Amino acid sequence: MKNMNIIIAASGTGGHIYPGIALALEMKEKGFDPVFFISNNEASVEIIKNSGFEYVPFNFSGMPRKLSFSFFMFLLKLDLAFFKALRNIFKYKPAAVVGVGGYISVPAVIAAKICGKKTYIHEQNTIPGMANKLLNRFADKTMISFKGSEKYFKNKKNIVFTGYPVRKEIFAAVKDGGCDALKFDKNIFTLMIFGGSLGAVKLNETAFDAVKILSKKINMQAIHITGKKGHEEIKNKAANEKNYKVFDYMHDIASAYAASDAVICRAGAGAVFELQLLGKPAVLVPYPYAADNHQYYNAKEAAQSGNMTIIEEKDLTPENLAGAVENIKNNFKPDKESVSSALMLPQEIMADEIIKGI
Repeated sequence: MKNMNIIIAASGTGGHIYPGIALALEMKEKGFDPVFFISNNEASVEIIKNSGFEYVPFNFSGMPRKLSFSFFMFLLKLDLAFFKALRNIFKYKPAAVVGVGGYISVPAVIAAKICGKKTYIHEQNTIPGMANKLLNRFADKTMISFKGSEKYFKNKKNIVFTGYPVRKEIFAAVKDGGCDALKFDKNIFTLMIFGGSLGAVKLNETAFDAVKILSKKINMQAIHITGKKGHEEIKNKAANEKNYKVFDYMHDIASAYAASDAVICRAGAGAVFELQLLGKPAVLVPYPYAADNHQYYNAKEAAQSGNMTIIEEKDLTPENLAGAVENIKNNFKPDKESVSSALMLPQEIMADEIIKGI
């Protein structure tokens, strides 16, 4: 009988880990046993531990862009990571290895290829990272979230458009349940704000000030997920504000999405796809220091759907942010079509591609 282990390699924080978990859950439903290769950092380990999946940590992170001592240390760690990946591929004897982003995918997928295993990669962002550009040359399949990503890859013959894997529980939540969980009134306009797991100081502060402007004009309530950095400052500012709830992290993101009528957030691929599939209108503020400015291009492609507004951080003010949200409230008409009308979720398409190959 074929070994039912599947190795999923994902480094960094939630942007790569969460799509890997969505895929892992789908593969588990189909009878496979996912094992993660992850970076040995606090964020990755905490997320994977909470998911309950087996994992192997690697002391390996992104490549420095300049020639330096750090660059030579990176090369040394790359060699060590390759041999560790090789040992664990011999140990688990996986049916396939899937890289879902970050540099840990490089030693994992190359070691798998040498061992004759089926190899797959998935790119979450519009502009691919260096790791996936390299791995695209010999992976069996390159799966992409945005159709516009195809032009950045050399080997176009192995590309499959799948979309971005999303957590199924997000689509099961309904507005009444979300508002009940947050102790909010379902009849009041609700704004959700989030920047990222590590925080987004300027976005957090500007969004707080924008809500103060808006609350003088409209009856509203706000859910603000700040991330770790700057959490206490926003929490203290909001202490005397009516209907303003502040969290540093929210595990039950499904309830927050369900309760909200509009969203202010960064333009990471995960957030963009969740918003699109839920049909939520949003103001996207791309992180300006993302590699290759990929968040801006994520936002630009998402904005073609018509319910996304982009404000670059350099142009961000409380006034124009408040105006963009007010425009959504006054003019946006929700689409009655739901994600359930889609034939397959992205992780289902990905799982089918992997199973076909093995």
